[in-house]
Amino acid sequence: SPAPDPLHPVGAVAAVSVADGGVAIDGRPILRHLDVSIEPGEFVALLGANGSGKSTLVRAMTGLRPVTSGEVRLFGIPLAQFRDWHRIGFVPQRTSASGGVPATVAEVVASGRLSRRRPWQPARAVDREAVAAAIAAVGLKGRERDGVSTLSGGQQQRALIARALASDPELLFLDEPTAGVDLRS
Repeated sequence: SPAPDPLHPVGAVAAVSVADGGVAIDGRPILRHLDVSIEPGEFVALLGANGSGKSTLVRAMTGLRPVTSGEVRLFGIPLAQFRDWHRIGFVPQRTSASGGVPATVAEVVASGRLSRRRPWQPARAVDREAVAAAIAAVGLKGRERDGVSTLSGGQQQRALIARALASDPELLFLDEPTAGVDLRS
């Protein structure tokens, strides 16, 4: 018998799976008969031409775009019943982290901790530590009080990555995370 694989324990549930998935936008099929299973510990990159459906698939797997056929499951739970959103981190494909709302780097990154707290509960020490660690991890230490709208596009993207990291997710979706980010970063 083969040696046990710690990244793929026997009986482990896929972190995300799509079975016979289909997605249409404005009635036009974009993805058809898609089967995907990503196991805990796997690192998967979607490659393809512009307009080939990569972002559509990511949005379908996160529930941001409804599937028109098939089923999406997160940690074995059908997407419609999934409620443990603190287990998911997401970095959207976007050009601006500010969204037109004045916010500092620390505020944007701290919003990644909201799924880990009860409504209206103030930030705890563990939340502040996670935010500081995420900001440091993306190289924005010292910029915490800067307005996100004053940052370059690459720095804004790094702030969004820090926001996703601050939530300490088990599953991390990154939609074009390196867009606008320099090689060193």
